[in-house]
Amino acid sequence: SKAMLSILTEGLDSIIVEACQPEWAKQGNSCPYGTSSGFMMGTFTWPNEGITWLTYVAAFYSFLPFVLTVGILLLGLWTRGARELLAFVMQFACMVVMAVLKLIFQQTRPKGTCAQTCGMPSGHSLQSMANFTWLALEVWHAKSIDETHKMVIMSAAGVALLPVGWSRMELHDHSLDQVLAGSACGLALGSAWYFLMRSRVIEWLIKLLKAWMPTTFTVNYPVDTKQEEAAWAPEVPEDRR
Repeated sequence: SKAMLSILTEGLDSIIVEACQPEWAKQGNSCPYGTSSGFMMGTFTWPNEGITWLTYVAAFYSFLPFVLTVGILLLGLWTRGARELLAFVMQFACMVVMAVLKLIFQQTRPKGTCAQTCGMPSGHSLQSMANFTWLALEVWHAKSIDETHKMVIMSAAGVALLPVGWSRMELHDHSLDQVLAGSACGLALGSAWYFLMRSRVIEWLIKLLKAWMPTTFTVNYPVDTKQEEAAWAPEVPEDRR
């Protein structure tokens, strides 16, 4: 159907709710503020006027979530690693959480955007903050990374991911409260994802995938290699003790 095609090409954020549509869209008119650019997780409004160098910077950061997702996918195809697989699944988790929350709140976006979908919370902010939180927790607790490299990695991640929320306000695609809500949800999701990755279920899943694909699947997660558990001792029957 047309709705499914829109979701596949533009992401879950393409689900249009009539309550969130701006007046110009309801009247069948084109966006008077600019053009909708980008695709999937990297959509943004390119304005008709008032373009400065900050507009280009904001467009770059608004497109970054898409670049991040595609980059993780390509890296995963190259390494066939557990780390990239889990990171790729997390991007879809962010999209699902974002879509559900937008359908619940059904809040319109601010004036000046060409987006027709709901704006609460900001999906870009949610995804970027979730990735930053997960990465920061992984690096901070990693014993195999020295303090200097920890600061370098976290600083680079901060420069790459944290300005995404600002970019959404700069291009009028989200309001401040929508960006803050998205960032808060991303912080919670990233933290929950980190603790989920520490569970026995994920450990067993990685072992299962390695046993299923011993020559193609790479166990490059967690950051600190864990000592293999000893084999369980067979139970000795009572009559043989």
